[in-house]
Amino acid sequence: MKRGDSVDTGEIFENAKREKKGFFSVCTGNFDVIRVVLEFAKESGGVILIESTSNQVNQEGGYTGLRPKDFVASVRKLMEEVGVNEDKVILGGDHLGPLPWKKMDPEEAMDKGKKMVEEYVRAGYRKIHLDTSFPLGDEGSIQPEIVAERQADLCEVAEGVWREMGGDPPFYVLGTEVPPAGGVVDEEDYVTSAEEFERVVEVTRDVFRKRGLENAWERVIAFVVQPGVEFHKWGIRVYDPEKAKGLKEKLSSYHFVFEAHSTDFQPLDSLSKMVRDGFAILKVGPELTFKYREALFALEMVEAELGLPSSGLTRSLMSAMRNDPSRWRAYYEGTDLELKYSLLDRIRYYWSVDEVAKAKERLLENFRGLEIPSGLVSQYFPDLFEDVLVGRLRPTAEDLIRWKIFKSLDRYRRAVRGDAS
Repeated sequence: MKRGDSVDTGEIFENAKREKKGFFSVCTGNFDVIRVVLEFAKESGGVILIESTSNQVNQEGGYTGLRPKDFVASVRKLMEEVGVNEDKVILGGDHLGPLPWKKMDPEEAMDKGKKMVEEYVRAGYRKIHLDTSFPLGDEGSIQPEIVAERQADLCEVAEGVWREMGGDPPFYVLGTEVPPAGGVVDEEDYVTSAEEFERVVEVTRDVFRKRGLENAWERVIAFVVQPGVEFHKWGIRVYDPEKAKGLKEKLSSYHFVFEAHSTDFQPLDSLSKMVRDGFAILKVGPELTFKYREALFALEMVEAELGLPSSGLTRSLMSAMRNDPSRWRAYYEGTDLELKYSLLDRIRYYWSVDEVAKAKERLLENFRGLEIPSGLVSQYFPDLFEDVLVGRLRPTAEDLIRWKIFKSLDRYRRAVRGDAS
């Protein structure tokens, strides 16, 4: 992104805290989804946060094959195609640090984490989530002091790159109780205690001050805590304001807001209450690729109903997932039901596989220039039937996919703007 043309990140988060409003952050490596996100941003106005994770994008390519500068270039290209101004997009890095190399010994893992942070800041990312909340190598467990020291190590790298480059400074997200990226294997029922949150903040602040990072500390815009929301293979734990009451009360003592991870699939009312309670940054990702998959599967059913040539999309996906189980074996036993329909949406890792990408193109080509009959829209896209009926949406394959994702994004937009009606 152009230095100097970016939005005032610090100001918008200060306003969010003061006005009890917030922002949602889209975290995905799927560029079909990112295009839709940018189209939504153009239509709805306001600032959009787009993030990549340390597993998706890093100096070794991540699972997308992209380094930070490549991701930025790809997003910028889509912005130009869609017509979104650069001052309407904030790019963020999620879980930056040693996470992809956590099985290595601590020194080696941290060296790689520092290199990652350097590349993210150099590429123009402004919202930097530093995550050192887990043991490295054969460490059994780590204390908050070690977590804070490692966060400070990473922060020093980010600050050094910024001072070298000039322009707008990075803003930071910290925290030790960070939910696993992409959902959990089993149902969890845990909320960070107010006492633990306060202890972690005080420890981290002391470390930053001792390391001469006072200025960076003032640019900490959010802390990640566990608000008691999570999604797993077949279920969703919905936000309970009573369980997070202590956190809400403690937050008033600090200059930052909360960032809530894994808010995917939460109802509008729950999201709105989270924003009200200080969770001003709501992260969403797997829900959007889940809806993308849902739309493509529905189109494959319509394909069969209309007697169109079979694209073989589902067959190609299942073959790709069976041939390479590395992206799902830690989450599933391996039934077809899990692979296709789990809320964890491990399918999202396989859309770029060559045979799958070709099958998806065959599916979309089958529908090129066609409008889907209303009865089939009602049958396979019931949530979009009214939109088609009143003319808000044309029943084409591309628009149905787009609108599926729009529906999720609009729920977040309404929540962060305080429109829960």
